Amino acid sequence: MSYEVLARKYRPQQFSEIYSQEHIVRIFTNAIETGRIGQAYLLTGSRGVGKTSIARILAKSLNCLESLSVTPCNVCTNCVDISKGNSSDVTEIDGASHTGVDDVRELQKELLYVTTSSRYRIIIIDEVHMLSKNAFNALLKTLEEPPSSVVFIFATTEPHKVLPTIISRCQRFDLKKIPVEMIIKRLRYVADLEKIEIDDEALYPIAKKADGGMRDALSLLDQVISYGITHITIREIEEIFGLVGYDVFNRFMDNVLQSNTRDVLNLFQEISIQGIDIQEFINDFLEYLRQFMYIKLNIKQEGIEQTALSTMQDLCKQFNEDEILYIINYLIETKNNLRISASPEILAELTFMKIAKITEMKSLKSILEKMSSTNYKFQSNLQQSINIPKKSIPAAEPQPAVPLITEPKPAVQEQIKTIEQPSVSNNPAPKTYTFEEVKEAIPNLAEFMTITDSKFIKGN
Repeated sequence: MSYEVLARKYRPQQFSEIYSQEHIVRIFTNAIETGRIGQAYLLTGSRGVGKTSIARILAKSLNCLESLSVTPCNVCTNCVDISKGNSSDVTEIDGASHTGVDDVRELQKELLYVTTSSRYRIIIIDEVHMLSKNAFNALLKTLEEPPSSVVFIFATTEPHKVLPTIISRCQRFDLKKIPVEMIIKRLRYVADLEKIEIDDEALYPIAKKADGGMRDALSLLDQVISYGITHITIREIEEIFGLVGYDVFNRFMDNVLQSNTRDVLNLFQEISIQGIDIQEFINDFLEYLRQFMYIKLNIKQEGIEQTALSTMQDLCKQFNEDEILYIINYLIETKNNLRISASPEILAELTFMKIAKITEMKSLKSILEKMSSTNYKFQSNLQQSINIPKKSIPAAEPQPAVPLITEPKPAVQEQIKTIEQPSVSNNPAPKTYTFEEVKEAIPNLAEFMTITDSKFIKGN
């Protein structure tokens, strides 16, 4: 016998096996128990969330030879034929390959015949949005006033492409993406039945990569099993799918903490040599930083290996929330720019150079915190207003500029000391500086204002 893939072998056969769609299951359960069967249903949602499975289970519930029940027997002729897609009274149509008016007319002719051994003739049209406008219009009258024994069930991933006149004649159900913890629970159940040894930490990246689709998760598990490993760990999962592990990101953050630009770029080069797509890497980094921020805020995180989690907790204590937000903003901006960049690798390298120097923003912040003024205030969306002085800048020749991303911390600290020195002048009257002169005297200030989305406002 040929091998049956897990996605088909473990397709839900009862409403109780449908994950994370309790609202829909409840409506169908009440409708069947009270006999309030609609003439047409529209199931919408992303791939792999259970649209076709719900349609088949509903068809079995309506046509099971045992009884009209929310728990079909799955052993009678009707239930078996519907599960295999061979029932003469349940027609499954692929909307992508039956898009024309002639296909709809053929379907309308079939509706004239009575059922052979079933209560209802059920028409299931998958990806119904692929039907042409003329085909939709040809279906309108039949859909509005179908024969009493006919039930339409439509499924689509793009409901906005379905004509409003069609939607208005259906009961619409929007299926949600399946949460990661639900997918992990199902994968553990399947792995135990298949006698596959796999760590709980290894299930998390599979569930995450499935993006809310149970079918995708089972297909990925099938791929992992085919790798031929007797005991599957998180390391094998990362190797199979080309994922970057938490230990790599922890090394990134440790080097950022040390302002070690060289090691940050070396790590990025290692990722590039492994052939990992830059966009995917940044997506994974953003997911890591999301969890990093949650740990910083003492929000419990699942699916992280204990050793990696312990390292993340230690690193979190040495970063403040603003620094984490700066890094996230840098990565999001780079991700958007990569789509139109002719040199994505260079763009990414520049971003990681800036990230490596992110902790030096503390030095610039300390400059501003040591200033006070009555004429100007420094206002930032990321921090409270800080006063800017008019008289604290020396009348002597301004010191050389210290670029944020090229000079080490000591140079910035030296600049602070220089600014704090009293003015050396024979003229006892203090000099007043304009806003432009303040920016010119502190070239780092302009970049700081750009990064923090800040501005000057007139003070009291």
